[in-house]
Amino acid sequence: MKSIVKIFSSVAVAGGIVAFAGCTNKFPDYNTDQYALRAESPSLVIPSMIESMMYAQQNSSQMADQMVGSLGGYFTNVNRWQGANFDTFNVSDGWNTSVYDQAFQAVYSNYFKVEDLTEGEGHWFAFATLVKAASMMRVTDCYGPIPYSQVRDGDMYVAYDSGEDVYRNIIDDLLAAADVLYQYSTQVGLSPIGNSDPIYGGNYANWAKLGVSLAMRAAMRAGFADDFVRAMNMECGYISANQENALSDPKTQGNPYQLAASSWGDLRINASITDYMNGYNDPRLPLYFTAATQGNVTYQGIRMGQPANFDKSSGTPFSQPNFLASDKMPVCVAAEVQFLLAEAALRGWIGGDAKTYYEAGIAMSFEQWGVQGASAYMADAESTPADHTDFLSQTYNRNTDVKIAWDAETTAERHLEQIITQKWIANFPMGLEGWAEYRRTGYPELCESVSVNESGATIHSIKDYRRLRYPYTEESLNPDNYAAAVQGLGGADAESTPLFWQGKGI
Repeated sequence: MKSIVKIFSSVAVAGGIVAFAGCTNKFPDYNTDQYALRAESPSLVIPSMIESMMYAQQNSSQMADQMVGSLGGYFTNVNRWQGANFDTFNVSDGWNTSVYDQAFQAVYSNYFKVEDLTEGEGHWFAFATLVKAASMMRVTDCYGPIPYSQVRDGDMYVAYDSGEDVYRNIIDDLLAAADVLYQYSTQVGLSPIGNSDPIYGGNYANWAKLGVSLAMRAAMRAGFADDFVRAMNMECGYISANQENALSDPKTQGNPYQLAASSWGDLRINASITDYMNGYNDPRLPLYFTAATQGNVTYQGIRMGQPANFDKSSGTPFSQPNFLASDKMPVCVAAEVQFLLAEAALRGWIGGDAKTYYEAGIAMSFEQWGVQGASAYMADAESTPADHTDFLSQTYNRNTDVKIAWDAETTAERHLEQIITQKWIANFPMGLEGWAEYRRTGYPELCESVSVNESGATIHSIKDYRRLRYPYTEESLNPDNYAAAVQGLGGADAESTPLFWQGKGI
C-alpha cells in the first residue's frame, strides 16, 4: 500500500489562515484551499465511493442489501420477478454479480482518481482508502478471496488475495487511514468534504472511529485476536456513543427500504426477526416494523423463499420496515461495537467482563431507538424466541430457547448465542452483516428451510448457503487468477463452499 501517513509537510497558522507545503505538484493544492471545488477534486468523487458502504440508490440497494441481505433474516422479497432468486437458492448469474460488480465499479474508478490527484498521500487519500476498505469488506464477506492488494489503476484482473490476507490488508488500510484522519482532525480541525459526506458531514474524528470499529468487526470475523486488540487500542478510539454512530443519509434519493416496501410493494419483514422480537416482547418492535393488517399477531413477518408464482399482493398484509423516506441507514453503531467487545472478552482476547459489554450493547440499542425499558428487558430470564405461524399457513418450530438475561452458570457457547442474537437485533436492517454473522457463528436460528427450495438439492437449507459464486465473467476475463482463487477456497466455486471464518463457535 502506498503511504497515507503524510498528512502535510508543514503547518503555519496566522490570522486564521492555514497554509500547507507539499512535496508534489498536485498534493499541495488539495491541502491549501480545502473548500474550492475543481473540475477534478477528491471532494467530488469520494461521495460516490461512500455510497458502496450502504447503498441509498434504490436499485443498488435492492440488488445487494435487500436481495442478498435477505439471507441475514431481516427481509423477505415478496416480488418474485422471473423466479430466479437468492432466497430460493437458484439466483441468476446476472444477479449473482451484484455485490461484486457494483462495489468494484463504484469504488476503484474513484479511488484511483483520488490516488492520482494526491500522489497517494494526505488526508484525502486516507479518506478514500478507508472507504475502499470498508466497501470491499462487504464484497469479501460475500465471496471470499477477492482481488484487493494487487489491484492497480486500469488493471483489476489481478491475483486474488487469500481469504486471510484480504482481511489483514483491509484491517491495515482501515487503521492506517483512521490514524491519518484523526491526526488531521486534532492538528488542523477543518472539515474538507463538509456536507458532501452523507455520514458524518466531514467530521474526520468520527470517520477515524468508524475505521477502527470496522477493523474490529473485520478482526472478529476473521478470528484475528491480535488485530482486534491493535484496533481497540488505537489513539482515536472506536464508536462508543450513539452520537458517533455511522448513519448514512439517503438525502433526495429517499430511504430505499421504505421505497421498496411502501411504493413498490416488493419488500416485507422476514419471519425470523419478528418471531425473535415477539417472543422477547421487545419494545423496539413498533420502531422497527409496521403492524400487520391481518391475523392476530401485531407484528407478522413472512418466511422467505416464496414460489415463483407467488403474487406479491399476498404479502401486503405482512409487516413492513417502519422507515420514512428521510430516515438514515446504519453502517456501524455503538451497540454493535459493545457486542464485539463482549465477544472478545468471552473469547479471552481482552480483559473485562463479557456480561458488562453485552448489557451495554442492549442499553445502547435501546437508547439509539429512543426506547425505555432496557433494564427490565435485560433481566428477562424466561422469554424465548417464538415459533412461527402466519395467515398463509406457513410454520416454523424453533429449536433454540435462548434467553435474554445473562446466566453466569451457562456455557460459553450459550453466551455466544446470546451476544450474536442481541447484536443481530440491534444491527437491523444491515442484512449483509446479519448474513455474515449467521454464517460465522450459526446464530441466530433463522427459519432454516425456505418455503420453496429450487437449488436442485445442492443447498438443503440456509445453513448451506455459505457464499456467493464469483461473477461468471471472472472465469473468462481473469482465468488463471480465478482458478487459483477457487483452489484457495478449498472447494468448488459454489454457494455451499464455506469461507475460512465460518462455523467459529467457542
